[in-house]
Amino acid sequence: MFKSINSMMSSKKRCFFYYGFISLFLSLFVFMLGLYAYQLKNLEERSESAKNALTHRMNGIFLELKHIVDSSKLSCEKEDIDILRRTTFYSPIFKEIGLFNDDFRVYCTTYGPRDIAIFSSIVDRIKDSSERKTVSLVRSHSIGESTFFAFYQGAHGLGINGLAPPQALAVDVDYLLSPDLPYELTIGKQTVVSSEYSHKSLVLAKRVESLDDWAISLVVFSPFSLYWSHLVSLLPFIFIFCVLFCLIFYAAHGGILYYRHSLPLSIKRAIKDNAIDVHFQPIVSLKAGELHEMEALIRWHSPHHGQISPLVIVETAERLGLIDDLTWMVVRKVGDFYREYPTQLKEINISVNVDRYSLLKESFAPNLEGIITEYPELKGRLGLEVTETSALTDIELPLMVSRFEHIKTLGIRLSVDDFGTGYAGLDFLRRFPYDTLKLDKVFIDSLKDDQFTRQILISITKLAKELNMALVAEGVEREDQLEAVRALGVDRVQGYYFCRPLPKEQVIAWVEENSTK
Repeated sequence: MFKSINSMMSSKKRCFFYYGFISLFLSLFVFMLGLYAYQLKNLEERSESAKNALTHRMNGIFLELKHIVDSSKLSCEKEDIDILRRTTFYSPIFKEIGLFNDDFRVYCTTYGPRDIAIFSSIVDRIKDSSERKTVSLVRSHSIGESTFFAFYQGAHGLGINGLAPPQALAVDVDYLLSPDLPYELTIGKQTVVSSEYSHKSLVLAKRVESLDDWAISLVVFSPFSLYWSHLVSLLPFIFIFCVLFCLIFYAAHGGILYYRHSLPLSIKRAIKDNAIDVHFQPIVSLKAGELHEMEALIRWHSPHHGQISPLVIVETAERLGLIDDLTWMVVRKVGDFYREYPTQLKEINISVNVDRYSLLKESFAPNLEGIITEYPELKGRLGLEVTETSALTDIELPLMVSRFEHIKTLGIRLSVDDFGTGYAGLDFLRRFPYDTLKLDKVFIDSLKDDQFTRQILISITKLAKELNMALVAEGVEREDQLEAVRALGVDRVQGYYFCRPLPKEQVIAWVEENSTK
């Protein structure tokens, strides 16, 4: 007992450790993936905002230059110089302003008259621009270092250039991006402003925004260092999610264990209480004037577990040693079905699936005989369908033959179910007195396209006729399958093409609607 308890405790510890490891991995994965997506989205949104701010500033710069040009004259008197100085004083960006003529020579600045030729490359860009404007990064004559220049030429040839420190251009960009996202602001091929960023640093992602009208580009970086710092800050939340995931997994594990342990008990109770339903699927005769047959199939909707597969019910009944109880329950419900609808079922045979190992039991035939005495309506109309899932031993073979002969004397028909998928070979058919051979659905599915399967079924059909056995094709769901089995000479069909398994009231309605007149 103590060993069992210790083993259980050890199993719970292993389970909890296993789920804890999975929860930690899943939490890290979710947060790392989510943070990565957030970083990309954040990079995209802030880069777009920085581009819009830069565009707004550039538009403001050229509106300011246009206003000055519109109020300036082609002269450099004291009054003109004072106007330029006053404009520079109040300008939010320019530190110096100059005027140039239609020969592209600067003739007047805030420092007085000048005669400076504008570089030819800048002149070409002004002429090529549809709005006669451009920007450049050139060395200033007045301050002796690289300076941001904005050029604009009015409609009458009078032009203006404004000088500003490169950092002034990036004030809004810096406000929107720093300190999280390093960036580089470039005019042409020259970098105007570069925030603190090492090219040796690992970069998670980068985004390039271009202002084509002014040959300006903005490259924004999302460094790995930012990603890791955010991830470290999220560690408390990762731990909380790890605990939640672990509890969820552990609760789900407990639910599965409860389901696995409670389902067999529920099935056992349902069998004992005769609570499992029996549905009936018609076996349709393709010959005119012949009556249909039916197969009884178990169905069960558990109040606690929902719809349960018939295979699960059968496997659980076998494991609990209740397969015979399940079989007798179905047979009795078939008997009740005959009693409830004696007129509609007067000449309709119904078959029931039976386990091969149940047939080998000495008590099977006497118990079946007792039920037929209890339900005389079953005699001559009940059939048993046997599936061979394993080969019979030398001891089991003669015993099975004896059981079959006894069953046949009770007026019970015998069918070999799912023929061709188990161990039911030719010698098997020769030894056992079957009345019906049922072709498995797997053959019907491949009958149309597989010539080899077709040849096999032709041989089986011929053998069945020689042994005076009826043939039933199972799993017929389409019209082309129906025509294929009809061409083989199979005259009985079972499948969704005609009717699915139905509760007794619905199948009676089907019989009344499809009965042969």
